[in-house]
Amino acid sequence: MKREHTVLFVDDEVNILKALKRLLRSEDMNVVCATRGSEALEVLEKVPAQVVVTDQRMPEMSGVDLLSHVRERYPNIVRMMLTGYTEMTIAVEAINRGEIYRLITKPWNDDELRATIRQAFEQSDLKDEICKVRERTKQLAAKHHELRTAYVQTVGALAEAVDAKDAYTRGHSERVGVYASKIAREMGFAKEFIERVYIAGLLHDVGKIGVPDRVILKPARLDAEEYRIIMQHPEIGAKILEPVSFLAEVVPCVRHHHEGFDGCSRGYPDQIAGDEIPLPSRIILVGDTVEAMTSDRPYRKAMSLDAVVAELTKYAGSQFDPVCVDAFLRVLDREGESFIRKDQKFDIYEFIEG
Repeated sequence: MKREHTVLFVDDEVNILKALKRLLRSEDMNVVCATRGSEALEVLEKVPAQVVVTDQRMPEMSGVDLLSHVRERYPNIVRMMLTGYTEMTIAVEAINRGEIYRLITKPWNDDELRATIRQAFEQSDLKDEICKVRERTKQLAAKHHELRTAYVQTVGALAEAVDAKDAYTRGHSERVGVYASKIAREMGFAKEFIERVYIAGLLHDVGKIGVPDRVILKPARLDAEEYRIIMQHPEIGAKILEPVSFLAEVVPCVRHHHEGFDGCSRGYPDQIAGDEIPLPSRIILVGDTVEAMTSDRPYRKAMSLDAVVAELTKYAGSQFDPVCVDAFLRVLDREGESFIRKDQKFDIYEFIEG
């Protein structure tokens, strides 16, 4: 619906105000008047005017002072000056203090004045639309933040459901996500990619929901048949996540997080190699290996970071992407033992806000 247009004229000469009302009586707009600045401000408190046109020399308050007040209180009102005093100093002051839209001289040209008022309303309508767009954008951003927060909470709940099946793996998925995100950050990737790596790391083992508890909870190393069963979890995880549209980019990362960099048969499920493996998967494999080796298991105690470094270095280029290994080693040089602190959390809200 088109909003009603109102212009406020301010002049201490009543005859000029009457002339302006006569001039605009055939226009599709409301015309209100005031004879001094204080009266004009009172009118604006009651009447939603979009345009203010004022004389400069008036008792009590000059036109420049009035427009300055209007600018402070009602920044979206289009401000103009209609005056017979056209000294440059007045024009500059009106522009600087009142941020006026036009400076019109008396006596005015009727057609030009009418056209200028129409243009002022167009300017006001444009400002109004911009404000609406900004407000809508703000609302959408708030809704986006709300949805992303819910998304993160849902993802976290899935990961916790997997880890809760085994006391030894509780918190494993969160830590893998954190380790992988640090490696991705070290590699210089943008926030969006780092977040995807974290989410994929958080969900990398979601397919273990479909693995029998007798395999998950076995307090010893798995035999060949049990290992064949556990090898199915990347594919199961991908199938679980495929129907979720907002996880589309995460699905291949989860499916391929156990592929060997050289494509050897030890990798699974598809034995793809090198750049065929999604980069987040290659990063997650390093983070997953670090977390698994530095955590207690039923059949062994946690290994030292030196042993982890030796393992990753030995198999860089075969099992692991050497670029990802190098990034991990750089982070480890900076952080030392704190890299594997068990209570770490990923600051996903930094990414939501960012």
